[in-house]
Amino acid sequence: MTDFIKEPAFEIGRRVEIRGPYAWFVILKPTVDVEAALDAFISEFSAFLGGPVRVISCTGPWLGKLRKDLADPASDAVVISDLDQADANFWRALDINRSGLLRSGPVILWLSSLGLADLCEHAPNIRSFVGGSIVYLGIRGDVMTASERQQRISDLESHFQVTSAEVILRAESGTLPTEPHYVEWLVLLDRGDLV
Repeated sequence: MTDFIKEPAFEIGRRVEIRGPYAWFVILKPTVDVEAALDAFISEFSAFLGGPVRVISCTGPWLGKLRKDLADPASDAVVISDLDQADANFWRALDINRSGLLRSGPVILWLSSLGLADLCEHAPNIRSFVGGSIVYLGIRGDVMTASERQQRISDLESHFQVTSAEVILRAESGTLPTEPHYVEWLVLLDRGDLV
């Protein structure tokens, strides 16, 4: 297992440099102080890129507005927020229209673990854009400390009466449910590639 990312803005910036401008990412937002965490991330990511990062809120007639917002301009970095209330029909429509969402600037989806589970279940092609680029953000705009992460993993093991090794085996065999807790668990284990 690799070390958990300690500087998400820097790490995502490095991945943008490596993967090129068409990169897609998911940031699993914290459950508290969400706005402060987003502001901190945007500030750090903007500093790394040396330019502004736009936040696109998905409200109202989502798909048409999102496509327009992503296209104008198409080369800047964007964070798409407010996707957690998206239903299965929205994710399917987004997945079908994925070629209309391609842009030269990086895209970051700001999601809860429930939102990520919905994306994985209803938008597999969008999920393939993301690949293993899923980061779990802490409440201060950084990633959880190692002890916070280990405590959360222990809580999940205790609650579900399953070890982390068993969760990984089930995910590898395709038998792990796509429930948000399991998605979060895999990300905390640095196995977002199995989501």
